[in-house]
This record gives sequence, C-alpha cells and structure tokens, in this order.
Amino acid sequence: MVTKTFTFEGKRYYVRAQTDDDARLKAALRLRDLQEGRRGITQNMPVSAWAKEWLEVYKKPNVNSKQYKDIKAVVDNFITPSIGTMQIKNVRPVHLQKIMVGTTKYSDSYISKIYDITRQIFREAYYNNLTLKDPAEGLKKPSGKGKQQRRPITQTERKLTLKVAETYRGGTFVLIMLYCGLRPGEVAALTWSNVDLKKNVIHVRQALKSDGTIKLPKTSAGYRDVPIPKVLADRLKKEKKTSMLVCTNSQGGMYTDSSMQRMFRVYKNEMNKAAGCKVFRNQVMPPFVVGDDLTLYCYRHTYGTDLQAAGVPINVAKELMGHENISVTAQIYTHRSETAFKNAADLINAYVAQGVAPEAESVEKCAFGR
Repeated sequence: MVTKTFTFEGKRYYVRAQTDDDARLKAALRLRDLQEGRRGITQNMPVSAWAKEWLEVYKKPNVNSKQYKDIKAVVDNFITPSIGTMQIKNVRPVHLQKIMVGTTKYSDSYISKIYDITRQIFREAYYNNLTLKDPAEGLKKPSGKGKQQRRPITQTERKLTLKVAETYRGGTFVLIMLYCGLRPGEVAALTWSNVDLKKNVIHVRQALKSDGTIKLPKTSAGYRDVPIPKVLADRLKKEKKTSMLVCTNSQGGMYTDSSMQRMFRVYKNEMNKAAGCKVFRNQVMPPFVVGDDLTLYCYRHTYGTDLQAAGVPINVAKELMGHENISVTAQIYTHRSETAFKNAADLINAYVAQGVAPEAESVEKCAFGR
C-alpha cells in the first residue's frame, strides 16, 4: 500500500493506493475535486465547499447582485478563513462562537448580518443531513460598536452647507435633501419630469437601489408629493436642464452609491475649507470643523426636525417623509428642538390666555409657507 500526501487550503490530505502511480493519480483527482468544489454533498465535505453550494443554491437565485456580493464577502472574510477546511460534520458551536467573538470591532448591524448568514448556512446544512445537530442553534450575537445615530445638522453645519452649495456642483443634491427630505437614492433618480416648478412640488415616484437599478418605491408611502420651498425652487429654475436627471455626477450621468459618497466627501472638504481649516498640498488639514459623523442622511433627518420646529403635525410629516409607519417619524419628532419647544409654549400660552387654540389649518399653512 502506497500513501501520498498533498496540502489544500492549509490542510494536509492523505490518499492510499496499491501502486505509486495509482496513488499519484488518486491524489491528483482528489486535489482537482477540492479545487473545483466537485466533491459530493456529504458529511465529509469541507465547510468552504458547503458554503459555496449554499451561496449558489439558496442565495444567488433569490437576491440581487449587490446583496449576493455582500453575502459572499461575509462568507469569504469570516467563515471560510476560520473553519473553511473543517469537515462540515465536525463543526461544533464553539467554532462558530469564535467567529462571532472576532466581530466585536464592527457595528451592531454588520454583526447581525454575519450572525444571520452563519445561522442560515448551518441550518441548511442540518436540513440536508450534513450535521447531526445544528451547531448554530445556540449561537450568541455579541455587541459591537453600536449603530451610528442619524442626527440633524448643527447651525454651523447649516451655514457651511448653504455657503458651499452656492458654488459646488453637489449643492443641488444636498439642498434637495435638506429642503425636501428625499432619500439619497430618490434624489439620484429624480427627473425633471417629476419636478413641477409651477406648483413648486416634487413628485417622488422612483429611487436608485443599491444594485444600481431604478425601481418604484417598495411601499405606497414612498409615492408622495413634497412641497418645494421658494429658496430651492428659485435655484431649480436657474438650473440648466441639459439632462433628464435633476442631479448628475461629474460625467453627466446618474449617481451611484459610490459616486454619491465621493461627491459628499468633497462637499465636506469644501465645508471645512469654508470654515477656515488649513489646506496643505490640496489636502484639508485637521482639526476639522465638519467630522465623519456628518452623512448625507443627516440632511433628511434635519428635514424631519425642521418640520417639527415649523409646527407641521406628525401625521403630515409622516406623509412628506415617505414613512410607512408613524413610529419612524416619531423617533425624529422626539428630538426636541428649541424652536419646537418655543412654538409649543406659544400655543399653550395663546390657549390659556384667550381660551382659544389656533386652528390646525393655519398652523399647516404657516409650515408649508416657509
């Protein structure tokens, strides 16, 4: 009996045959099967082979290309490097928990993604009789760095935003989020045909999705009409309508997720320059006035707090922001502003002094006439 050995993905394999030639052939065929993932679906298959099978059968047909890429990245970056060479039948809960322990430097949302994908992979392995028990059944999800809280912009950031918007090409994009509360994807997909500058209304009818496609809103709440404040309407009337899109990237095409982020990085650099930050070799030097916690979504959040400060009822704000559930709007309205507090105090004082509360209709008119 002749024994041959070879190494694949850091693990040593042994094959035996009656002759040296047969052993070499058997080793070559075994290595080929490992490399091409052509081993049968058995309890002896490595985790990496099962994960590949799971991706192709359970995920690829059911998610878009962007989602598939994200899921595969979790498999390639966390599961395969840790236990990819282990036989699926030998995976124990402790092996999976070690993977989760190594994720604590990430955000809670990303940890949840790793947790969910790990559980799905081994639940399906159990259903396919590859394991006697589901090793992910009792998996514990650790806490991470926490989700970055969206916040309204500060008064300083507002002043800098408006100043940079006067000259920077991304100004219209940012101002539509600030003054109309659209989501970034909704701004990217906004066409001039959905901007009524006679009635000063934006008709939100579509949005750019993460996979680069333009799709209709997922819920009926996404279909909405939003009033355009005069200051923004005046700017839009001056814009050159050389494109079907209201906002375009530097090449005149539609924004993508990555180009939106690049645009806003430059926008924040311009804000820091406007704030007086020093520039060395065309690089803005710290300390920065505008930090990493300012994101595009902060402007949408600011729109919500502006609605509250203007006295717009929460049920109306829900419609304007395209929230399906009013509880989402309520999370913004709980961030009390000084203006909203003063408005509430004025309304109470008026009611107590005169015994008459201002009509709700007049409050709404005041809000929309800003």
